[in-house]
Amino acid sequence: MIVKFSANHFYLPLSPLIRLWTWSRYSHCEFVFSNGVSVFPAMEVGVVISTKKKYPVETFVHVDVTPEQERIIYHWAKRQVGVPYDYTALAPFNVLIPRKKKSWKDPIAWMCSEFCAFGLEKIGIVLFDEKEKKITPGGLFKRLMKHPKAHIIETQNTNFVPA
Repeated sequence: MIVKFSANHFYLPLSPLIRLWTWSRYSHCEFVFSNGVSVFPAMEVGVVISTKKKYPVETFVHVDVTPEQERIIYHWAKRQVGVPYDYTALAPFNVLIPRKKKSWKDPIAWMCSEFCAFGLEKIGIVLFDEKEKKITPGGLFKRLMKHPKAHIIETQNTNFVPA
């Protein structure tokens, strides 16, 4: 199973702002399953299923899971379709725009990185403490890269160096 991290410099004007506000090299992440399907929270509509989303910058992190573990995440992720995107997670420090969620694990809305971190927890890959205020794409990337079951398999864009 893959967790894809991406940044969209050209087509999505919010990408640089998201990276700035979240202190991340990446503005997005998503699950890519062995059947080619991606499941992720999208700003426009909430959690969606896709097979064609491409970004100018993509880093693919392979997570060594069993077929049963992948099924667990896949079925959980599919059940999240339609859950709204958590815009309040993008606000710096959440001073002017307080977060609606009490915990990053609260399923009322998802930011992509919190969605992926929670999905990984479903199969026992715990990367963050319950007390974390928010999980950014860059924060998830750094923690995932320290896990023994994860490794980069590909980075697309020769001008981009992963964190």
